[in-house]
Amino acid sequence: MVIISSAITVLLIYFITYKSAPIITIWTQEELAILRSLRLPSKWQISDPSNNYLLKPQAALLGKLLFSDTQLSRYQQIACASCHQPEHYFTLAANSDISLDKQVPTLLGVASFNWFMLDGSADSLWAQALKPLENHIEHAGTRTQYVQYVLNRYPQLYQTVFGSLPALLMNTILPEQASPTSQYEEEQKNWQWLGIQIQTEINRIYANIGKSLAAYQATLWPSDTRFDRYIDQVTAPSRSPDIGGKPLLSENEIAGLKLFISEQGQCIRCHNGALFSNGDFHATTVPMPHLSAQKGRFTGVEHALKDPFNCLGYYSDSESAQCKELIFIKRASNELKGAIKVPSLRNIADTAPYMHAGQFSTLTEVLHYYNRAATPFGTHSDLAPLKLLPYQLNQLEVFLLTLSEENIDEPTR
Repeated sequence: MVIISSAITVLLIYFITYKSAPIITIWTQEELAILRSLRLPSKWQISDPSNNYLLKPQAALLGKLLFSDTQLSRYQQIACASCHQPEHYFTLAANSDISLDKQVPTLLGVASFNWFMLDGSADSLWAQALKPLENHIEHAGTRTQYVQYVLNRYPQLYQTVFGSLPALLMNTILPEQASPTSQYEEEQKNWQWLGIQIQTEINRIYANIGKSLAAYQATLWPSDTRFDRYIDQVTAPSRSPDIGGKPLLSENEIAGLKLFISEQGQCIRCHNGALFSNGDFHATTVPMPHLSAQKGRFTGVEHALKDPFNCLGYYSDSESAQCKELIFIKRASNELKGAIKVPSLRNIADTAPYMHAGQFSTLTEVLHYYNRAATPFGTHSDLAPLKLLPYQLNQLEVFLLTLSEENIDEPTR
């Protein structure tokens, strides 16, 4: 009994003396370089040669007003903010009354990407912003509707940004609804009736609506999280990953981070950079893929090339030589089939459900899917089974929770 009592005393002294102290994780120089690349920058550097108004405050103001304006839809009930909800990191809340067949990606940091839409069918943020406006299951309106509304509702602000209105357009009575992409034949005929010159002026103003929306979205950026603060600590000269004696990340969270950037975890291959996305396209062969994801980037490339509002188009502000992304785009390659855009993992814990069509409800399901990486026969996939143990999957999950902006206090165990 004396021996047992002594052993217990020694163990108690050990736990009190050592376990109460924060554990200092040793990072290699290579790992530290990766960690720095994942930290949010103090200032974002963005540009888009096809949009001269991207960084203009008045354009952003007009875009902000349009973003929340439900009149920018056929039935005056839907705004951009209806689905890209600011209070939910500019995504659609899981319990929303709005039902869509695709996930709504966050807009935080969106201006740093080169390609947009699930399949990359838009080569600029302003070209992307135009697509939902005429999509019959989203805003469902038409070009003439939007142009007339914006010029009537925001005439002074519009002209402050884009200059005086074309006399030809002002002297023409436009049909209420007309568009070359309308689902209604009558509205397509209305568009053809307008003639080339009027169509061109309408398209220019319609493009400017997209450029304004892009200017506003270029002001939306994620904020620091507990993860970012941890990076500051481990990359500081003192390398003390604690504040006030409390570790910024728990042992499990650090282990999850180690896995995340390791070759074993493979996460960093696609989810790299400050937004935890390489902005590229990969085939993940998730079950029940959305129609636009079945061929993915393979057809998205062709749609981008045919888009009259692309970088090489008449309504672009760029020189042709500045459109290298579009000029040198890869086409008709098998690796593009089923490849969809890699989403940001910032605030991932608060933006369920997951995958491009919300196929999974929890992060646990997502991680188990990647761990198995089952591929249907004859289907191209960029995945390989991770074959991680259950405790490692748990570590990855708790690390992902540290990427939420509102969770910046004490770590969870």
